[in-house]
Amino acid sequence: MKNFNIFGGNLTTRRFVLSLCLLAVVPSAQAVDVVFSATFQAPTCQVSAPPTLDFGSVQSASVKHGDTLKNSLNLDITLSQCAGFIGTVKKPGVTVTGIGNADAGDFLFRQPTSQAVGYGVLITTATGAVVANNTFVTSESFGAGSTTIPLKASLSCGNKCANAISGMLTAAVTFNFSWQ
Repeated sequence: MKNFNIFGGNLTTRRFVLSLCLLAVVPSAQAVDVVFSATFQAPTCQVSAPPTLDFGSVQSASVKHGDTLKNSLNLDITLSQCAGFIGTVKKPGVTVTGIGNADAGDFLFRQPTSQAVGYGVLITTATGAVVANNTFVTSESFGAGSTTIPLKASLSCGNKCANAISGMLTAAVTFNFSWQ
């Protein structure tokens, strides 16, 4: 019987056979690039409010006596179809913006083109807090993806009613969705 030793013999032959074995064992490597992307969306809600609140014709005496404060109009701001909130970490609400001033004490919303002088629209929360320009307001409860923020709107001349002059009053207020 004859022994056949593949590693025996010539050194060059051994290197060639070993190289062939290594090439058969090591597959060729290829690089693959993977691109990751994501869009992170902030929580959001649909905002709705009455498009117009009309106080009608009001006697200036009833505003000066505070009667209109007792008969304020409901201004319910509704947040619906809310998505993206995790737990109770953030509260959805609205930031109230509009032109006006606090010259008469409380902040009164009014357009500079209004003929009435010293009068404005007073907006208050359910707790009676006055809402000024750039005020964040929210609801105490938030469930099932919607909530209502109850506000009141009334006509006022603040604490300087003696200087108020009758005429047409206009005010514009914007409710922008935000969360804190």
